Amino acid sequence: MKIKTSILLSAIILGMSIVRVQAQTIPDFTGSKVTREEAQIALDFHNKVRTDVGVTTLTWSTDLAKFAQEWADHLASQGCDMQHRPRNGEWTQKYGENIFWGKGRDYSALDASKGWYSEIEHYTHGVLNSSNWSKTGHYTQMVWKSTTQVGIAVAKCSDGAIIIVANYNPGGNYMGESPY
Repeated sequence: MKIKTSILLSAIILGMSIVRVQAQTIPDFTGSKVTREEAQIALDFHNKVRTDVGVTTLTWSTDLAKFAQEWADHLASQGCDMQHRPRNGEWTQKYGENIFWGKGRDYSALDASKGWYSEIEHYTHGVLNSSNWSKTGHYTQMVWKSTTQVGIAVAKCSDGAIIIVANYNPGGNYMGESPY
């Protein structure tokens, strides 16, 4: 009952209509410093925007959340420079990735998700290319048609800033393809 109540509460908080999807029970340990409730709300938001464009819903992955937490903690320990994982080396990027940075208050996974979603205003419903990807890449990763899992993590920087990392499996944002 707690999860169903959480989903309904998430729908009310987000001001969204209730979408009938198979409710996923997020484990008590999410894989990251994101709480179970925060994970549920962010997952519900992702699934609402995915449902809006007709793609399948995501499930929460504790493995992806753990992977995201490692990178968020690394960024926090390095001065909170917002950067994606490199293509090779110790911190090799294996999944799709969105990163959020904020300062001045405690930002949540939902805040980050809403920030990524806000890029929809620049999306022109076409294939990705070098001229349109940089303005919409976070949004298109959220709704990428073949992505099935997400994990989100949060870390606090020494100056009080917040870094939020989301990893998506499989990743998306392939040039020459449409997200949905």
